[in-house]
Amino acid sequence: MRPSLRVLVLAVCSAALAACGTDPEPKPEPPGGPSQEQTDPCAPNGHIHREPTGDWCHCDRGYMASEEGLSCIPDPNYDPDAGFSFGDNGAHACWHVTNGPFATVTASVERKPRVDAFHTYYTVKLRPENGQYVGTFNFKGYATGNFVAYLSDASVPMTIHEGTLVVEPVATAPVPADICTGLVHMVGYQLTDQVQYTVTLGPTPLPELGLVIEHL
Repeated sequence: MRPSLRVLVLAVCSAALAACGTDPEPKPEPPGGPSQEQTDPCAPNGHIHREPTGDWCHCDRGYMASEEGLSCIPDPNYDPDAGFSFGDNGAHACWHVTNGPFATVTASVERKPRVDAFHTYYTVKLRPENGQYVGTFNFKGYATGNFVAYLSDASVPMTIHEGTLVVEPVATAPVPADICTGLVHMVGYQLTDQVQYTVTLGPTPLPELGLVIEHL
């Protein structure tokens, strides 16, 4: 290549590099790594429910939904030492053992029968699994507050879930023997309206049991 042509080519390349510039250096990450946006505005003291009628916060015990925006704020009326009241200690639920109305539900792997009719004595038939009996059922409270599950056998494990979250019972107590013998065990929960729960019974050696769930 002739010297004059070589000089011309170098000049053109230099001009192109000056016009385009160099690749910008990546911005340094802030200390602790990249920031993570909070995807749930109701956390950490609750979680969001996205409904066709609008989003709302399901707040943990001791917190309440803010009137402005989606967040959970401390409940000024919450008293952690107040305790859970079982009301009449099962007298009303025991009345349904004798007088009904009655319903029978059978556990299935294909579907989850409902057990959320108030003032109803359920005969719950469980399904065999690994030499024991289990069953999962749908429950919707249609109210907010204290609920009690009355069971005919105190040895049957009972678990309530909201999605994958376990809803811990607030209190347990025996049904006084002088009230009735058809129901012997009470499990107290604090549940929320509009929320779909699942109730799992077992594993247990019992193929069926009696169940009443009431809102106090």
